[in-house]
Amino acid sequence: MISIETAVLISKQLLEAQGFGAGSYVKTSGELRVFDLITADAPVLFDVGGHVGEYTEEFLRRFPRGRSYIFEPSANHLALLRQRLAGRPEVQIFPVGLGTEPGQVPLYKDQDVSGLASFSKRRLQYLGIEMEQVGIVTITTLDTIVEEIGLTGVDLLKIDVEGHDLAVLRGASRAMERGVIKLVQFEFGGCNLDSRTNLQDFFYFFEAYDFAIGVIQPANRIHLLDRYDEFFEHYRTTNFVAAPSVVFTSQQPAHVSGRNG
Repeated sequence: MISIETAVLISKQLLEAQGFGAGSYVKTSGELRVFDLITADAPVLFDVGGHVGEYTEEFLRRFPRGRSYIFEPSANHLALLRQRLAGRPEVQIFPVGLGTEPGQVPLYKDQDVSGLASFSKRRLQYLGIEMEQVGIVTITTLDTIVEEIGLTGVDLLKIDVEGHDLAVLRGASRAMERGVIKLVQFEFGGCNLDSRTNLQDFFYFFEAYDFAIGVIQPANRIHLLDRYDEFFEHYRTTNFVAAPSVVFTSQQPAHVSGRNG
């Protein structure tokens, strides 16, 4: 009989091959395959949780005629973001976060520039990490931004806000109802333990708009999840994509695999 430690290790490796736990790094997670689902020649990206601009850079490399609206509330991140994307007229940076409603909220970090920055004070002591840096930042809603700019279409809404992705979506309800948002990429993982949200919440949210959900796999595939299952509640960093079912079924099999049996 193998030890529980060995069993857990094997289970993690098997799950990671299917995408569960493989979502930490843009270039190895498979998430750039989401770009294959975009059909516009000059697409619009909402990069929510823009951090230091890596995702937007990859998007504009793929779509030279595209445009990115970046949302990042951390002053330290903004400085690097602006430096990285300086002189890019196709990029507009908003020094705010997005959520369910406008307001002022605390942003917690473990260091000045951190991929763990969150509106939740995450309990990561078991990893030797303390979220002791805190500052007050401004948030607004995606619906407010869309209406202020006058956008009629967002080809890709990418959300990576450490456990508060669902709040961003709830603040986009009018845009979802009007069909403004064509495609959503979101992250789910350990940070959702701290924000007290689960994957079931995302399934119910998207179901109301007739969107299907797929898990993004590191082998550059997207596997459609045709129904919710408690088994999917793995709190390891995982990327998902949501869109109308026809968006998935119109793609080549090399990129999108079949639904659950």
